[in-house]
Amino acid sequence: MFLYLPVEHEAELPGLGWRRTFGLRVLWSGEAGDEEVMILPHVSTDFGFTLRLASLLTREQADPFRLLDGLEGWL
Repeated sequence: MFLYLPVEHEAELPGLGWRRTFGLRVLWSGEAGDEEVMILPHVSTDFGFTLRLASLLTREQADPFRLLDGLEGWL
């Protein structure tokens, strides 16, 4: 089972200086315990949004690798 958790970072944003940002930590939770799959930094500056996104992605069991493909397509 994939678990998405919000994580806090700091980033220097162009024209804004240093800001607190929130990303997603992705874990695979299995019989052997939790294993970190990846960290997606700087998703948003809004913790509430990032928390809701993490909850949605966990509930829907979104594959993080397919998620990256989708994000790449948007960019």
